[in-house]
Amino acid sequence: MADFQEYVAEAKQLLVLATAVADQPSVRVVGFGQDPEVPNRFYVVSKPDVAKVAQIQANDKVAFTTMPGAGGKRMSSNKVTAKVSDKTWPEIEPLFADNKGWHSGHPHPEAETILELNFDSVLLDSFVEAPEAIEFK
Repeated sequence: MADFQEYVAEAKQLLVLATAVADQPSVRVVGFGQDPEVPNRFYVVSKPDVAKVAQIQANDKVAFTTMPGAGGKRMSSNKVTAKVSDKTWPEIEPLFADNKGWHSGHPHPEAETILELNFDSVLLDSFVEAPEAIEFK
């Protein structure tokens, strides 16, 4: 059995987020933080006036995959709902505390929009282990 948290760690807080509006898909690499209380919830912090925020507001169904880590470990899900979060930056700041690269690209996260990604299931896949779907209830 694969260890979900190991796959999260291998992602190095990066994922490829896919949105779609009016049959037009769009993908981008974003940094994420995982909620320790709700493991199937990731937070993305974004400038408020970028396309991804408007796309999520128009269509909350999104998908993601992570970049391959050691042994090709990666996670993906196409059962993700995204929304502008009710959380404030101080509430999620600890999730990004150890990510210096992320902070260099987000010098004023308190002025940015927090997006919340909630997923019902995730596929754990690698080059060395059989794929495994994890369901969250």
